[in-house]
Amino acid sequence: MSRHHRRNHLRLSRIAAVACVAWVAALFCGPPSAIAVPEDVAGLLDIGGGRAIFLECRGSGSPTVVLMAGKGNGADDWLQVLAPGDPEQDAPGDNLPFGRGDLIHSSEAVLPAIARFTRVCAYDRPDVRMGGSDISTPRAQPHSVDLDVDDLHALLTALGEPAPYVLVAHSYSGLIADLYARMHPETVGALVMVDAVSEQMADVVNPAALANWDASNATTSDQVREGVLLIDAFGRIAAAPGLPAVPAVVLSADKPWRTDLLPESARQGEQVTFADWLVAQDRLAAAIGAGHITETHSGHDIYLYSPALVVEAIRDVVAQVTRVHG
Repeated sequence: MSRHHRRNHLRLSRIAAVACVAWVAALFCGPPSAIAVPEDVAGLLDIGGGRAIFLECRGSGSPTVVLMAGKGNGADDWLQVLAPGDPEQDAPGDNLPFGRGDLIHSSEAVLPAIARFTRVCAYDRPDVRMGGSDISTPRAQPHSVDLDVDDLHALLTALGEPAPYVLVAHSYSGLIADLYARMHPETVGALVMVDAVSEQMADVVNPAALANWDASNATTSDQVREGVLLIDAFGRIAAAPGLPAVPAVVLSADKPWRTDLLPESARQGEQVTFADWLVAQDRLAAAIGAGHITETHSGHDIYLYSPALVVEAIRDVVAQVTRVHG
């Protein structure tokens, strides 16, 4: 799911566009290790091959938490919350994907809250933000999940943040985090799956509904430019090495989807159901040996509805990683 109606397309980097100074010098004028990375940074990072990725990092300490947004969304999502007292907090269904609810930037959002106890970074995949002078280099869409894994590895390598990382993945990013952990197990200290898509969906959903879901997520438009290949991702994960045994938490939505608010064209044929989703969430938690938080009082975007709950889950695994790695 994506939520483009709230995105701030005009947000500018806080890094001044000056030649080879401070953080920009470290990123573009020499190897990433040439200059120590400041505590609070935001801007484009050269990841090689003529490409750059926007990221924002705050705080200090170890392990570094990496926030990974869902399809069509990016770093700015982790700076927002659903306004306190908003009627959508108590609504029985999840209306945020349909433009309802007042989203505000807040010091209680997930990224700034984590920055108060450890290092945290969030980033924009290509084509999730369409305005501003600091957008990640676009790519052909739709694209396969292995490209996102490669980008994340290149990003963390160029940034020079030391492993292990705590990967916090929402929605589609669950597939990126899963495959990344399989391909780079030595760099992953913990996984936090926030209502994440998982390969278990391939076993839960009937083939016709799965094909419709895959086609819907691969489709792009002027408003939603990121397209992803879910069935392809399930196959790549199934063929990859096993996941490392690391601390893990799964958080699942308990507000059902409002399929009645979808346009008529999107309701044609077999569809993935919220019941399917919950079964897959249970199976994901079991497969990765994770604690499973099911009473979230949230829709799909748990980090907007209940940021403190997400932060506490992250704090818990950070403590576990610290005990193991120091």
